[in-house]
Amino acid sequence: MGDPEQESGNGNWLVTYSDLVTLLLVFFVLLYVLTPGIDQSTFNNFISHFQSSVSVINENNASRKQQSNNTLREEWEQIKKYLEEEGLSSEVEIQRIEDGVKITLSDSLTFNSGSAKLLPRAKDVIGKISDVMNREVREVKTQGHTDNVPIASSSMYRSNWHLGAARAVSVVQFMSKEAPLAPGKFEASSFGEYKPVTTNDTEEGRRKNRRVEIYVRYYEDVPSKMTTATGR
Repeated sequence: MGDPEQESGNGNWLVTYSDLVTLLLVFFVLLYVLTPGIDQSTFNNFISHFQSSVSVINENNASRKQQSNNTLREEWEQIKKYLEEEGLSSEVEIQRIEDGVKITLSDSLTFNSGSAKLLPRAKDVIGKISDVMNREVREVKTQGHTDNVPIASSSMYRSNWHLGAARAVSVVQFMSKEAPLAPGKFEASSFGEYKPVTTNDTEEGRRKNRRVEIYVRYYEDVPSKMTTATGR
């Protein structure tokens, strides 16, 4: 796999080129204003040519963005289909957020009790998710969460914070090897027991609180149609 930061073909050069064309247009308008004797008809034709160029560039940008959005939506639809076929829909929750996608992995899928070593099934799921991370991804933040049961004295981790951090790092290390993204786009953190999604007074509640959350954020907002692929 090549260096993801060196790969080309995402169309960003069109934005720079569009800016250049606009600056040139401003330059020639100023040239016309400050230089006497330029034929009005010739200048109008010249301006028309520049406006056409900018219009074509904008259309190309819009077309590329739509193609990227369609591909993105299709890829997440495939992830959802895979989870359903493997009977993992209850173990993995995928939600659309304002600037990307939030994936919640249950601890029963990802780790054994008190461990930060990824289970084989978790690697399969995270590998599938990593496959759809392309150059449009701005950052991937992974958070480890636990219940409030104190860490056993025999554990290698000093607290739930440490356990949550180790689990987040395990996920990030695996994703960074699988996804075609620069390692600097990944971040791992831990909230330990301090951001529960429900009560810790029941076993079911504690089970839901033990989780890993992955936030995949894009440079541009994910299209609203994507809700049909990821909403649950």
